[in-house]
Amino acid sequence: MRHFINRRIIILLLAASLILSVFIWFLQGAPHLPFNQAIQATIQPDSRSHDNQHRANPLQTTTPTPHSELLAMQLEIPAIKLKAPVESVGILPTGEMGLPTHNPWEHVGLYRFGPKPGEKGSAVIAGHLDRPGGKPAVFWDLRRLQPGDRILISSGQERQTFKVIRLVTYKPTEAPLNEIFGRSDGYYLNLITCAGDWVPELQRTTERLVVFTQRVDS
Repeated sequence: MRHFINRRIIILLLAASLILSVFIWFLQGAPHLPFNQAIQATIQPDSRSHDNQHRANPLQTTTPTPHSELLAMQLEIPAIKLKAPVESVGILPTGEMGLPTHNPWEHVGLYRFGPKPGEKGSAVIAGHLDRPGGKPAVFWDLRRLQPGDRILISSGQERQTFKVIRLVTYKPTEAPLNEIFGRSDGYYLNLITCAGDWVPELQRTTERLVVFTQRVDS
């Protein structure tokens, strides 16, 4: 009995640690990839900083995984003519969510410690809003999406279709992290990038844009 209780305590502590990492991520700002490093266990300082000088599984390991892996997966959003390769991103030694490293401006990052698109739960993909010089990056037009627009995820011969439910902008301290990362009553894919104004002294934007989507049954 004592071993069972100790195991539960360890699992709860791991879950709390992951949630705290995600919260830190949102506070620091996302976009160097959606974040400059994306979600502090999901996002961080915007790419514009170069000029002016995005559900955690409590049973998953939180060992830092700074390098991204290019997946045999593609994100497609017909409404904004977007096609982007997907990289699996983990957690940096700083506790921040990693960024795509193969092509940070044109690729997107799937949070590897959550479900994959099509698995039950909330998969999370983050991408840069812009790149050095303020030029558009992969998620520049994400804000143009509307409820009902389709999001497609292709992997091998399989294709998952999701429907945009709503777009919401949050201040970093007010984002509902459990809803973004932890909802598990269905099949969700949430897309994250920076939004709002760029604050040079803070090296981050004032808001985060989250596009909530839900899988469409075929």
